[in-house]
Amino acid sequence: MKRLHEISLFFNLDESIIEEIGRFSFFRKYKKGTIIFLEGEEREHFFAVVKGQVLLYDVDQKGEIIPRMEIGKGGIFGLIAKIQNRPFCLSAISQSEVEILGIDYRRFSKYLSIPPISDRIIRMLSYQIYQQMELSKISKLPALYRVAYTLLHFPDKFRRLKWYLIARELNMSRETLSRILSKLKHQGVISIQEREIKILQPDYLRQLIGEEV
Repeated sequence: MKRLHEISLFFNLDESIIEEIGRFSFFRKYKKGTIIFLEGEEREHFFAVVKGQVLLYDVDQKGEIIPRMEIGKGGIFGLIAKIQNRPFCLSAISQSEVEILGIDYRRFSKYLSIPPISDRIIRMLSYQIYQQMELSKISKLPALYRVAYTLLHFPDKFRRLKWYLIARELNMSRETLSRILSKLKHQGVISIQEREIKILQPDYLRQLIGEEV
């Protein structure tokens, strides 16, 4: 299945492995706003995004959606729950017309200990844990500090996530995040073009958070 080559977990794998994984995978299209799975469900498959964007979310006691993570082209979701042998802890919904690959975890599991797949999964898990720990440590610090720290240490968030999702992760309103980014842009610290952020003065950001320049 050629589409497997477009998934980050499977980049540059031997063609025989790609073909075997393709035999226990399925391809499906979803319209915008389609529920892919719900929190608490158990499936035989984990998933990868070939086209479009998928939102992983919680629901609060009032039934309102709390966005948690956005998965774009090449990303995978649902794999951690399968590795831990538990139901999905978040729900997933298509944010646009999407094309999804479902991969049978039971048959895929034999590759978990085989490089480079094993290495990529370890890096993915380690990075997720590191991000969560670091963002938790700064959660009660001033908003400007939180934004500057994230720009320096986790710039990929500003490339792959919508700002309202970043604001939620940083425990601030979308308006506060937008105001801080606008101020940094006005000061020439960053540039923003079509929502793409580039850091122009990293030393200034380091000074804001007390890191050595």
